[in-house]
Amino acid sequence: MNSMPQALAVLLFVLAPMSVAAKDSVTRFLCSDGLELSVTFHDKTARLTQDHGTHVLVQQVTASGYQYSGDIISLRGKGAEANFTDINGVEHHCNDEAQAMLEPQIQPPVMTLEGTSWRLVHFQSMDDAIGTIIPPRVENYTAQFLTDGKLALQLDCNRLSAGWAADGSSLTLTGGPMSRAFCGEGALDSQIARDLEFIRSFVLVDGKLAMALQADAGIYLWEPISP
Repeated sequence: MNSMPQALAVLLFVLAPMSVAAKDSVTRFLCSDGLELSVTFHDKTARLTQDHGTHVLVQQVTASGYQYSGDIISLRGKGAEANFTDINGVEHHCNDEAQAMLEPQIQPPVMTLEGTSWRLVHFQSMDDAIGTIIPPRVENYTAQFLTDGKLALQLDCNRLSAGWAADGSSLTLTGGPMSRAFCGEGALDSQIARDLEFIRSFVLVDGKLAMALQADAGIYLWEPISP
């Protein structure tokens, strides 16, 4: 089973706005060694807060119970009992203080990119001061994952030829030749070209593609282009 990096967990918050907001479920866990956890469940994510800070985890497929994972940290359990693995790899046995944990319904994601084409929706930074960026002429940003391991990018007024390789949810992109026209203020062509080598993973949820930067720096969200 592949664990998805924490940055992908914000996918639920960067998808196109919905008419009705999803209801969050907050659960407090008390662990046998005195550790306290506060977990906010939101659809396919869990925002876990403890002494060392806050971590956003992504729901994983399990035969029973539930599991949420980040790069190292994970939370798994069934009913009122849970096991939390911290950033040092230490496992803690915990219990739901309110005895009210509900098991989320899980839909296994389809993880394939070969032969697909996408159009940029926006860039979501993990820095609240930056937030969500939608560049001018966002419809002119497209990505084609070709079957020969090549990635064809249209970045506003420029084109970029790159390479791609995926292993589970891990994604490696390599840069290549790019035209260098000036696309105007606010364009993201240079930023995306620079960020390619820092993209580490992807997830497909609800028909959209989220590509996550290393160190939870941000997510590029794309929507499919119809054939």
